[in-house]
Amino acid sequence: MIEFFLRMIDNETYCITHCIGKGDTAIIPANKNITVLFDDLFKRRADLIRVDIPDTVIEIGGFVFDGCKNLKEIVLPPHLENMWQYAMTRCGIEKIDIPGSIVSIIPFTFYKCENLTTVKLNEGTKFIKAWSFKDCINLRDVYLPESIEKVSDLAFEGCSDVILHYKDK
Repeated sequence: MIEFFLRMIDNETYCITHCIGKGDTAIIPANKNITVLFDDLFKRRADLIRVDIPDTVIEIGGFVFDGCKNLKEIVLPPHLENMWQYAMTRCGIEKIDIPGSIVSIIPFTFYKCENLTTVKLNEGTKFIKAWSFKDCINLRDVYLPESIEKVSDLAFEGCSDVILHYKDK
């Protein structure tokens, strides 16, 4: 079982600062108003296969899932606003559905997610910055919403067979 340690931020909201214990599933408590997953939270947790994130989370820090090579299942919360650089780097996810509340996918967010094959961006996302998906060598299908304004020429550097599926405007 994985145990979480919280720090109050303000206005009765909390940040998860670290965790201990083992298990293939991390269920982040939904009974607290957790808004932030702090940097390095699950870094190098090869035991993780699934993470449940409550809808209250609006920010995922840097390197949170770095090296979680067996992580296969994660559902991002619908009101997530920020995923920092390297948040998902080198993790084992194969598909990701990114909520439209994330306006911009910043550099290196999904760096070297070598199992990633499919990305779906939802209405509201406007920008995919340079190197956002750098070296995701198996990435094939990226589904873009009507709201997309700019996809950097370097967003998919190191991804040789990416097909961008634009939604008709």
